[in-house]
Amino acid sequence: MLGAATAVAVGAQTKKAVVAKKHIKVSLPGGKTIDTAQMVGSVCAVTIFKTTCPHCQKSLPITEKIVKEFGAKGFKAIGVAVDTGAEPLVLDFAKNFRVSFPLGWAPIPEICDFVDLKPEQLYVPAMLIFDRSGKLRGRYPGGDSFFNMEELNLRNIVEMLLKEPRKA
Repeated sequence: MLGAATAVAVGAQTKKAVVAKKHIKVSLPGGKTIDTAQMVGSVCAVTIFKTTCPHCQKSLPITEKIVKEFGAKGFKAIGVAVDTGAEPLVLDFAKNFRVSFPLGWAPIPEICDFVDLKPEQLYVPAMLIFDRSGKLRGRYPGGDSFFNMEELNLRNIVEMLLKEPRKA
């Protein structure tokens, strides 16, 4: 499940928008849960990660930086770990990599259903980006060229989505 970046030119932001047909319930430390359906109304990035993955250890702090930059304007993020026994691992990850947005976990079959991949196709980090209405506007599986220039790409798509008019 270790995603490797490829050397393909970045152009993934032009992917066709589709309505997200699914959501995922994420377990959080302390016994709480969050449903990604609760994020509708905000621009939201959902990152699937593994706590021991070096690419994930680089990716989530980038998302944290974008959350700090655009959070007040309506950008949110959540991380969903694929680790077994994830609770102490995500707590340590958040502390060690200074991630303040929610980090949790979900069963692999539910994660695969959410990202529309088979378990053998799931590489991390993987990111899905939703607009305020809950439409999937970016789907970046592990190894996607999006991650080659992740900070720039994420900032650009978040800025674009936040500029879109709110629908009543």
